[in-house]
Amino acid sequence: MQTNEDRIRKLEEEIRKTPYHKGTEHHIGRLKARIARLKEEQIEKTFKSKGGGGGYAVKNTGDATVVLVGPPSVGKSTLLNRLTNAESKVGAYDFTTLNVIPGMLDYKGAKIQIFDVPGIVSGAASGKGRGKEVLVVARNADLIIIMVDVKTVKLISQLINELKEAGVRLNEKKPEVTIIKKPSGGIKVNSTTGLKLGYDTIRSLAGEFRLANAEIIIREDISLDRLVDAFMGNRVYLPFMIVINKTDLGSLNKELVNIGGSKPVLISAQDNKNLDSLKEEIWKNLDMIRVYLKEGEKVDYEYPLIIKEGMSLKEIIDNISIRNKENFNSAKVFGPGSKYPGQEVSFSFIPQDETIVEFFS
Repeated sequence: MQTNEDRIRKLEEEIRKTPYHKGTEHHIGRLKARIARLKEEQIEKTFKSKGGGGGYAVKNTGDATVVLVGPPSVGKSTLLNRLTNAESKVGAYDFTTLNVIPGMLDYKGAKIQIFDVPGIVSGAASGKGRGKEVLVVARNADLIIIMVDVKTVKLISQLINELKEAGVRLNEKKPEVTIIKKPSGGIKVNSTTGLKLGYDTIRSLAGEFRLANAEIIIREDISLDRLVDAFMGNRVYLPFMIVINKTDLGSLNKELVNIGGSKPVLISAQDNKNLDSLKEEIWKNLDMIRVYLKEGEKVDYEYPLIIKEGMSLKEIIDNISIRNKENFNSAKVFGPGSKYPGQEVSFSFIPQDETIVEFFS
């Protein structure tokens, strides 16, 4: 009996053998859609058969969550212990970490939860080495750190691919596609930009995802792969960074390091080398800023609000627990982002890092 893996292999082989051009675009698009659906079925079956349990039922706490992803025995546990107060077992052999170990990094007033997960091996996205459970934890992160050492740098591309197979898109923007289901009328495609993909291909893909009546609005010159992601609707788009450990033990091949498309941070967790720079890079990649609240003459520098960069004052009021916020009707700002101390602003104002805000009722 043919398994989903067999079907996927056959479809992938057909894609490899089919030259891509305008005449075959329609056919290749349908094949990619079928592969995406079969892979999703595989993931669902794996979790239904394995169930939950262990250290994988983790709860995200703090202001942001970071997951350390990498092959076994590259020093993830040592790094977690150096950055946080966690107690992750450390050993010079594979799979020392068998469950997810959380730790909390306090940095610039933010509480950043870091998860040390079991080492990922080739085939993790297909369930090898409890890989599926690990990758589900990664999907729920705010930032992925791909961690290798000087001996495993060549695995960076493989790790990125395992995450991609699990539906994680690293340093990619979500496709600018809106799908509005309709009760009738068939498939209508509207675009705000020129498209290389033919409208017939787009309609055919919609059919593969069992869409019979819908308006599809596309705002980018989208590729087949990104359009499939848009139809799947369950992809996760996360920032990532590369950390290379044990740089005290050997030299690096610069060509291999650049594979991931992200400038790596070089550290030695054992020797506490460059860990301050790593903390700063984590902070930058999380796109977080500090906002200090002022009440009367007192500014609360000890407990800043930690928010995503780009949030307006209205979004801060709506999403964060602030005393008496339902009575706020105006605001003044001081420091970064203000034109002058005590500038009165509307709630559409977007603060910068370390802006001081005073709300008035």
